[in-house]
Amino acid sequence: MSKPISRRNPQSAPLRVFITGATGYIGSTAINLLLNTEFAHSRYSFRALVRSREKAERDIRPLGIEPVLGSLDDSDLLTEEASNADIVLDFANADHLGSIKAILKGLLHRPRPEGGRKRPILIHTSGTGVLLDQAYGAFSSETIYYDNDTAQLNALGPQQPHRNVDLEVMSPALVGKVDTYIVVPPTVWGFGTGTGNHNSIQIPLQIATSLKHQQAMQIGDGLNYWSKVHVIDLAHLYVTLFERALKEPQDDDNDGVTPLPKNEDAYYFAQEGDDFRYGDVAKEIADQFKRQEINASGTVKAIKPEEESAWWPEGSGGLLGGNSRSRALKARKILGWEPKYTDLKGYIAEEIHRQRKLKK
Repeated sequence: MSKPISRRNPQSAPLRVFITGATGYIGSTAINLLLNTEFAHSRYSFRALVRSREKAERDIRPLGIEPVLGSLDDSDLLTEEASNADIVLDFANADHLGSIKAILKGLLHRPRPEGGRKRPILIHTSGTGVLLDQAYGAFSSETIYYDNDTAQLNALGPQQPHRNVDLEVMSPALVGKVDTYIVVPPTVWGFGTGTGNHNSIQIPLQIATSLKHQQAMQIGDGLNYWSKVHVIDLAHLYVTLFERALKEPQDDDNDGVTPLPKNEDAYYFAQEGDDFRYGDVAKEIADQFKRQEINASGTVKAIKPEEESAWWPEGSGGLLGGNSRSRALKARKILGWEPKYTDLKGYIAEEIHRQRKLKK
């Protein structure tokens, strides 16, 4: 679209960062946090893929980020941008195989500048949908996945959601050529802080469906478990991983730095606290409906699989009905990440208020 921004550190040229999904819920929150770190604009130059000129001028350029007009389907553009980047932050779509192939192609063909980074970095966003079973709310699973258990994670089948894209990012062919990391959020809650979308998907979907029917709703018996994380805590994980990945040794001499798990061991989970049941979210919605005088019954309506299309948007059963339990051991033990936000019930009440206000 236009020439890269030219802020320079007196000591060296800024590292070039290319971003996808910069106006999304997770991406805009993480970028907002990154831009507010010390010396962000002197250490890095930023370019971001954006689909519309309106968003480019309203949401991206004012941040000091150079917009690149295009979409994830523009493979040649993605390859070109990645080939000119030191770091790619991919927040856009966990299931877009073509875009990740194009980005990796560009990173593999990136010129290795003398005195600069020998290996570019890719931080890709997946999701713990990759861990899902087909419970449809009927049972609670005792299976918990740990991000430092490579044998357990390698057993995930290629048919799992997001897994085909993850496997591209984890390809052994990239070892020593591109440092790849995959952040794997569970249910994300809370309100975003960036210039783009401020709202999550899963819990707002359950609330929206409940408001539509004036009745707290759940998938099946609501017994399934998910892990959770607040979007701001998640953003801190991205920034911490970003900064630590830049310290990785670039040659055989590791200078006493213990290398980060990456590439074939790329998964970084992002879980906070105990897991929750979507049935418990439904109960909290029912309680809030009583308090906000929407429905005084305090009851929850359970929807069977054959009834889903009459009550829920398409795909809701898969999104809200399975078990997906994860533990973020790498983030805590290696990166020192400590999530702080815990008031999920308060968020549910606030989200109900927000959605009701939008309808007025």
